Amino acid sequence: MEIKLKGNGKIDATEIYTPHLGEVLAFKLSISGPDYYNYMTRKINYDKRLMPTTAQTLSLVDLALQNLDEEHCQNIINQLRKNDFWTSTENLLTFKEVIVYDNVDEDMPSDKKSLIKRYKDGDKSVRIVPYGFKTGEQSVGEFLKNPYVIAQIGNKDMLDVVERVAKGIGKRKPCVHDLGSEGDREDVKRYTWISNCFRDDRLDLYGRLGDDNKGSVSSVRRLSATAAKNN
Repeated sequence: MEIKLKGNGKIDATEIYTPHLGEVLAFKLSISGPDYYNYMTRKINYDKRLMPTTAQTLSLVDLALQNLDEEHCQNIINQLRKNDFWTSTENLLTFKEVIVYDNVDEDMPSDKKSLIKRYKDGDKSVRIVPYGFKTGEQSVGEFLKNPYVIAQIGNKDMLDVVERVAKGIGKRKPCVHDLGSEGDREDVKRYTWISNCFRDDRLDLYGRLGDDNKGSVSSVRRLSATAAKNN
């Protein structure tokens, strides 16, 4: 049975079809985890699926928030409130800046030299943010202008989605968590969480998680052009 959703999404027996920047993504209804990042990536690769980026995950949360009267959508939000969501948008912390990059296919380098070369060559999956951006709780307006938030989503066309999620997930102001002290930033690779676990009342963006943390994932697959047209 197929269920039509507000926001141009739909659900079938195993997946939730989610609009994202002009394409359609098929997220798995059953959410995996919580578990360690590297274990989750291996499991997802074994299933021949992908770990979603920060932007893709926010599109899923946005669709779910628009359809809280639907059981599966409510479950996505409940899972977010219980178990932080891993994303494939990774962070390389350096002394002067953070290099944010989407490692969807697990084929991105994680060393500074290679990432900077990709950035200079115009690879849009790599973004560089100097330190000095605001951390901690901030107004939705500040959150939307925050260079680190913009780097995490990778596309300013996502800002409307981010705004709806930040306003819809709770009453408290959204929060960008700090990336640690200067002494912790010697070309260190860290992972990203999207969370609503803090009193179930705000959008939290973490960018300094190690593999000793546990999170959940709704894995994703891209649809072919024909399949996307039919959805």
